[in-house]
Amino acid sequence: MRRLTRYPVALLVGIGLAALAARVSGAHALPVTAVAIVYSATTALVLAHWDDWAHLSSRSRSSSRTLGALGGGVGAFAGSTLLQVSVPVGMTGLGLYIFGMAVTVADVSPIADG
Repeated sequence: MRRLTRYPVALLVGIGLAALAARVSGAHALPVTAVAIVYSATTALVLAHWDDWAHLSSRSRSSSRTLGALGGGVGAFAGSTLLQVSVPVGMTGLGLYIFGMAVTVADVSPIADG
């Protein structure tokens, strides 16, 4: 996806999720701001490397599935624990988990054009 489209879409996702977190929780500005920043950056990375993300996600090797199950279990436990603190904190934790995956995919994929 081209930059001219990717960054506005990423901003809309980040701001939209931050607005949802603020509406649901009535939280302070700092945790809600963290939601917007994390999800905007994550969305931009995922959109920039969408083909590589889809390719790596569709691997069917046993070691990939085991690693995915382990990561999913740890992420689910940590996310549910953070959600008990507050909705924006839980959303930011999940966003950071996905952001870590997006950075890894971006690191191993060729530089996106546009």
